[in-house]
Amino acid sequence: MWHQLVLAAGLVLTGSLAGIALDSTAIAAEKTAGEAALVERGEYIARAADCMACHVGPNGTPFAGGKPVPTPLGNIIATNISSSKEFGIGNYSVRDLTGVLREGKTPTGKHLYPAMPYPAYRGLTADDIEALHAYLQTVPAVEHAPEAKTNLDFPFNMRFLMIGWNLINLDEEVSASEKDRGSYLVENLAHCGICHTPRDDMMGSDETQYLGGSQLGRWYAPNITSDEFAGIGGWSEEQLADYFKHGQAGYIAQAAGPMGEAVHHSLQYLSDSDRMAIASYLKTVPPIADDQQENPVFDSRINTQLIGRDPVVIKATRFEPEELERHGLKAEDIEDPDSAPGLYQQHCAGCHMDDGTGQPVSFYASLQGNTALRSANPRNLVAVILEGVAYNGATPRPLMPGFEGELDSQEIADLANYVRVEFGGHTTSNIDANQVNHIASGEQPVSGLIRYAPLLAWLGVLVAVLLIIGLVWFFWARRRRQHAPRASRHTPKNKVRP
Repeated sequence: MWHQLVLAAGLVLTGSLAGIALDSTAIAAEKTAGEAALVERGEYIARAADCMACHVGPNGTPFAGGKPVPTPLGNIIATNISSSKEFGIGNYSVRDLTGVLREGKTPTGKHLYPAMPYPAYRGLTADDIEALHAYLQTVPAVEHAPEAKTNLDFPFNMRFLMIGWNLINLDEEVSASEKDRGSYLVENLAHCGICHTPRDDMMGSDETQYLGGSQLGRWYAPNITSDEFAGIGGWSEEQLADYFKHGQAGYIAQAAGPMGEAVHHSLQYLSDSDRMAIASYLKTVPPIADDQQENPVFDSRINTQLIGRDPVVIKATRFEPEELERHGLKAEDIEDPDSAPGLYQQHCAGCHMDDGTGQPVSFYASLQGNTALRSANPRNLVAVILEGVAYNGATPRPLMPGFEGELDSQEIADLANYVRVEFGGHTTSNIDANQVNHIASGEQPVSGLIRYAPLLAWLGVLVAVLLIIGLVWFFWARRRRQHAPRASRHTPKNKVRP
């Protein structure tokens, strides 16, 4: 009987231990699955926040940093945000990352410049920040710092001045639960306003012109308010969502420059519902008109007319004169090759057709109705001639070569004027070589306060030094007077002779 009781107790104990082991295994598996799901969500957040656009390494290494972000104050060098504990953010806690994203301040107290869009990231939810942290901790460590360093001129190199800037420009923390998905993506996670909203005198976002368009180096982030002429009022939500995914809306709008980069690294990876949420929200943004815009930038009727066109083989190519003949086109076939129409035939018509309608079947963009040509601001047209189209969306499509170094500034100006009038709906266009040079320089407009800040700062230093010298002299003279020997009342006075 005793042996039977011991055996029964042993079986019960063994079963209990086995149950505990199974429960522990199940808990561990559930924890592992939860961590994997958190990391996966964090990767999505990193895509939506477009972290790679700035923090990519010079050789394309993810999150290695080193890319210069051009600003009117100078280039800001993006940092290493890989999981390296020495050179990256491998030692960051969730709280540390929250401080960077919401306050623009590192765990050591170093203030960041708003090239890091913390004014927008300030509204990120705690759940999104936690997920982003989990993902970034899995990014392969890059065990070196970027070679380049941020080196701004005085006084902009004094990072503590950002305390005052933050007091002026940072809103109170916004609870994302008070927003719908579209506004959260546009205003915070995807931070559209950082590029598309012009800056005020202190380089903060001018909220009175929210999403009204702003210059970005050579490029111009266009008006994306609901205005029918200057903005995206003529786009359907579906066309906008398709543009975010493919970098192309029909055949008359292509993403290039920084927007092409955003599609390439970020927007194409969003879910269909998130892209539609962004589109829906943008259609509700109050319109900001542009008196210079005489025709709608986007005309969907032109886009509709191009759909279904049959492909056409044309003779124009982009070759040197000795190569043209080998490809069936002699140099003398182009009348006045140095003229604007001649330049177009040599360098553009091979893809965009003689009549500017492009090759819809092959996704060569149409210049007829093209948004870059129809815009009153010629900056993006000149920039795309200089740099080409370098990024693709979800469906690879033909990229455009840049002509910088191949065509001189006057030829680019002539070509831009020609296509704006011929295909862009402008009656006249007066771009000149100086304007092309200015656009190519990437120089951005700044307020007088920013432009003369170095002079004002040095004058302030001089005034401060003079005040200090004056105060030192004042107290020194005062002390000297206090310690000077006084004449004794018993000292005989000099007699005055009669």
